[in-house]
Amino acid sequence: MRLPIRLCTLAVAVAAFAGLTGCVSGPMVPARARNYRIEVKLDPATHHLAGHTSMDLALSPDSTKTAKSSTVAVEFLLHPGLRVDDVQAAGARVRRHRDLGPDPEDTKDPIPERHIVWVDAPSDKFTLFVDYDGTVYQDASAGEHPGEIHNFDMTAHVGEDGIYLAGGYWYPEPVSEPDADDPPTDFTLLCHPVEGMDLVAGGVTDPQLSQVTGLMAWHSPYPLTGMVLVGGHHDVYRTTHDGVAISAHLKPEQKEFAPGLLETAKRILDRYQPLIGPYPANEYSIVDNFFSSGFAFPTFTLLSSAVINMGERAQTVHGYIDHEMVHSWWGNGVLVDPSDGNWCESLTSYATNYYGYILDGDPGEARRKRRNYCHFLSRMKPEKDRPLGNYDRKDSCSRGVAYEKGAAVFNMLARRMGQDNFWAAMRDFNSSFVGKYASWTDIQNVCQKHTDKDLGPFFQQWVRRAGAPELAIKQAQYDSGNQILEVDLTAGGSTWDLNVPLRIVHAAGTLDVTVPMTKATQTVRLPVDVVPVSVELDPDYQIFRRVPVAQIIPTTASTRYGDKFTTVLPPGKVAKDYLAIQSIFESSFSKDERMTLSAGEKNGDALAERCLLILGNAVHEPFVAAFLSAVEFPVTWTDKGFEVSGVQYEDPGDAVLCTARHPGVPGGGITVVYANSDAAIPRPMTIPMYAHSMVIFHNKVPTVRLDLEKHEEVPVTLKP
Repeated sequence: MRLPIRLCTLAVAVAAFAGLTGCVSGPMVPARARNYRIEVKLDPATHHLAGHTSMDLALSPDSTKTAKSSTVAVEFLLHPGLRVDDVQAAGARVRRHRDLGPDPEDTKDPIPERHIVWVDAPSDKFTLFVDYDGTVYQDASAGEHPGEIHNFDMTAHVGEDGIYLAGGYWYPEPVSEPDADDPPTDFTLLCHPVEGMDLVAGGVTDPQLSQVTGLMAWHSPYPLTGMVLVGGHHDVYRTTHDGVAISAHLKPEQKEFAPGLLETAKRILDRYQPLIGPYPANEYSIVDNFFSSGFAFPTFTLLSSAVINMGERAQTVHGYIDHEMVHSWWGNGVLVDPSDGNWCESLTSYATNYYGYILDGDPGEARRKRRNYCHFLSRMKPEKDRPLGNYDRKDSCSRGVAYEKGAAVFNMLARRMGQDNFWAAMRDFNSSFVGKYASWTDIQNVCQKHTDKDLGPFFQQWVRRAGAPELAIKQAQYDSGNQILEVDLTAGGSTWDLNVPLRIVHAAGTLDVTVPMTKATQTVRLPVDVVPVSVELDPDYQIFRRVPVAQIIPTTASTRYGDKFTTVLPPGKVAKDYLAIQSIFESSFSKDERMTLSAGEKNGDALAERCLLILGNAVHEPFVAAFLSAVEFPVTWTDKGFEVSGVQYEDPGDAVLCTARHPGVPGGGITVVYANSDAAIPRPMTIPMYAHSMVIFHNKVPTVRLDLEKHEEVPVTLKP
C-alpha cells in the first residue's frame, strides 16, 4: 500500500502587527512552498535528530499587495521531541517566533508542537529557515497487532534498530490540509552519513550535490507532497534495467534473496511499462524494514523482513512487491487529489492483485479473485458498505472496499471500455498527471476520451454510490414451441445498469450469453434452439454483486463473523502458536462474545450455535469428533495425521487449515488448525491472510489450496 505523506501549503495569516506581547489576527491567505531543502544529522544511539530546513514560500498574487504592508504569520508543526533553535528569513524579516504547544484537540500520535513565526513586510517570495533538534523515538512493537501486516502507528523513529522518518513532523510541516489547487513541490534532502547504516530517501540520489556538500543527497524526481528517509544495517545489491537503477537493501543474512528481488523488479518494469507508461523516475529500491510493513514511497518500497524472507513466494505472488512497485506510478507518481477519495489503492489492486493473473495466463485464479471480491462484500454488514469514492475521506469506506470492490470496479470498467482502450487511457492518465493531483473525476474524464460509451452513469453507480446489486434468477421457463427461454431476473429491489452474463446448460454442453438489465426486476427472452436444463447467473463473477450466504466460500473470515465464538483447545500444554492463533481469531469479538473449551469439557451449544476454532488434538475429543462428522467436515483424522480426498498426510511436517460452513450459524464458519507436530503449526500471523477454504502445509509452506464453492443453477421448467 502507498503510505500518504503530508506537506505542501503553509498556513499564512496576514494582519496588522500587534506588538511582541500581542497577537495577530486577520484573514488567512495562501503561501505556497515552491521548494524545500532539508538537512539532517542523525544519531541512532541517542535517537537524536538535528535538522535545518529552508522553505521557499510564495504568496498568492491577490494577497501580495496586502502582505507587503503587513505582518505575515507562518504557522507550522514539528515533532514534540524537537525544539526550534532558530528561525531566520531571506526576503523578509523575522519579528518573532513562538511555540504554541500541542493542539489540545489534536488526535495525532505523536501530537506535534505548533509553532508560529511573524515575518515583517515580506516580498511576494521569501525563504524561511528553521533550525531544530531533539529526540525522535517510537516503540515499534507497540503498533504490531496480531493478524495485521501493517504497523500504521509508526511515524518517526531514529534508533539502532532502524530509521523511519515518513511522518511524525520530523521537519516543519503545515497546519492546513493539502489542497489540490496548491501543487506539490520540489524537495532536496541532505543527510550526514550514519556509521554502519544504509539510508534511502523518497527521491533520486544527487551525486553532484553529494560531491559538493560531502553529504548524502537526494532530490525529488517530480513534485512531491513530502519527503521520507529510512535506513538500517543493510548490504546493497544493484543492477540496471531499461535505464532504471535497481537496488535491494537487505540484512546480511538475507543475501540469498537479492538476485530474486532484483529480477522481480526487472520483471515488473517489463510487465507494466508497456501497459501504463514509463516508470516515472530513474531509480527503484526494495528496502528491508525493522517492523511489519508493505509501504510504497517515491522511488522505493519498504518491506518487512518477514515478507522478504518468504523468498520466491513474495517475489511472485501478486499483491506483494508488484503492488508496492506499481504505486510508483499511482499514488506516488500521480498523486491522490485530497479533495476527493483515494483511488490509487483501487487502481493498483486491479492492475496487480487481480490483473497480474490475467498477464500470467491464469484465468482460473483471476476468476477466484473476482469471486472473492463478491464474497467479501457479501459478508459485510450493510451499514459499513459505503461509497468507494469516499475512501480516506470523511465517512470513509473500509480498506476492504477500497481494495476489493475497487479492483472489481476497474475490471468492469475495462470490460465496458475494452481492455486495450482502458490501458491506453491509463497511459494517457500517467503522462498527464505525474507530479500532479488527480481525482476520480480526472480518471473518468481520461477514460471517456478513449471510448464512445457514456461513462458518467458507470462512475456514479460504482464509485459515488454504495452497495452492489443482489442479483438472482427468480425462475427460468422454456417455451419449446417458439424455442424461447424466459429468465426472470431481480437486482434485490434496487435499480442498476448492468450487462448480466448467463450460462445456459443443456444436454450437449453450455451456452454463454450476456443480457442488459436496467430495472430492479426484468424478464429477458432468449432464442435457444436446444432444450435448456438449467441457468446459472454470472458464473465467472464478472459483475461485482452480493451473493446469498449459502454461496459464500467458507474461509477464516467466516469464522471471525457474527457475535458468538468458541475456541476448543487441545489437551495438555497448548503450544504457543496455537494460543497465538486463538488470540488472532478472538480479536474479532468482544470479551463477552468469546468462550473457550478445554479438553474434556462438553458443551453442545458452544459447538452448535457459535462460530468455532478447533485447535490441534482437540479434533480427537469424542464430542468434537462427533460434531465434525455430523457437519461432514472435509478433513478426517488418522492415528498419524489427517486425510483429505483419500490422500493421507502423516509426515511430522504436515498441517492443515480448513474452514467449513457452520450449519447453525448462517454465514459463519468452523475452522480447524491441525498440525502433526508443534513444529509444523502454520505461522499464526499468516492464518487470516489465506482466502481459501483449505490450505495444506508441509514444514509451514503451503502445498495445496482448495475452495469449498457451491454453484447454484436454477432448473428450467417447460412453459405450459
